[in-house]
Amino acid sequence: MSHECDDCGQEFQTLSRLRLHECPGEQLAEMTDDSTTGTKGTAAEDPPGESSIDREELERDCPEVVGDIPELIEDAREGDQSSLYRVIAEYERVLAKVARGDAPGDTDLIHDLRFAYYEPLAEGLDTAAETNGWDVLVEFAEAYDPDKQGEFPEVGHVIANALGRSVIRTCQADGVDNIPAEALAFLGAIPEYVDEFHVAYEESYTYGWGIGHPEHSVADHLFALAEDEPKFVKITLNTAFYVNQHAAIDVFETLIVDEDISGTRSTLGLETDLTEFYFRAVADLETEEVPGPHAPPYWDEDDDLPCVADINPEVKQRIRTLAHDTGVADGLPTEWSLQDLEVGLMSEMSDMLGEATDS
Repeated sequence: MSHECDDCGQEFQTLSRLRLHECPGEQLAEMTDDSTTGTKGTAAEDPPGESSIDREELERDCPEVVGDIPELIEDAREGDQSSLYRVIAEYERVLAKVARGDAPGDTDLIHDLRFAYYEPLAEGLDTAAETNGWDVLVEFAEAYDPDKQGEFPEVGHVIANALGRSVIRTCQADGVDNIPAEALAFLGAIPEYVDEFHVAYEESYTYGWGIGHPEHSVADHLFALAEDEPKFVKITLNTAFYVNQHAAIDVFETLIVDEDISGTRSTLGLETDLTEFYFRAVADLETEEVPGPHAPPYWDEDDDLPCVADINPEVKQRIRTLAHDTGVADGLPTEWSLQDLEVGLMSEMSDMLGEATDS
């Protein structure tokens, strides 16, 4: 499928070339915009979660900012795939402009924009992928590849959401081998470019569904990020246990016993040794009260995912042995369960908080 630049009409055979195209019409528009706006600054990162943003209110109050996005979304909903490509490109342009401070409004505007169009664009891209296959998503993953661009794209959360949905469907229906490596590479790169409070960071946890992939080593990537991104590694590994517990336990054991992996994780101002922190990755595998494997926000099909993992006795014994060998099980009941790991760790944190309050 060829792609045409809306500003100058030039055609490109790939989305990557269109996105990297230095359009003279676009540059002229930016120069004009810059001359009429005086607001500068850097937009704050977004917290993950759903939004209560009123799109109608946003479009009414900021028509000069949202531009053609509402109309393009409606066209895309009617099945016009070219409009989907155009609206995501326009969404990126608008977000980038606001992030630079080159648009009227305060720092809340980029948050409102991100969440107002997050769900419909993710669903639109997901629908296109269901209709036309993985090629659609792979093209976006390559066009917006943060490693090639040296920065995370403003529309990365939308792409990651759609990638996550197809990663899960493919893993369940056809096996992990049929997930394109490009999809996993995009998801795995996210924590290297944004912090854990960015909306895209939550999307990255779907990476765990790729455990055991023959071309992209999820295990090696988790090892590489074990010290710098423990939250990503822990939640991703938790998801991996639902997908392939035998591959996941190998990763878990390495994280626990590898002397090259050390450090602490700060939670509520308290430092937790990474060994103890990573045991929380397995603490809720048999607990019905908490969500199961990670799934993208706004995705209705996540209701069908299991909350409890059927842990193999051999795998469970390896966890128990590691807990005893590392001292993590000290103080737990003789017949402790995986859930007791979380209870024990949280009790320790409560005691530390109590001591801090008393002092």
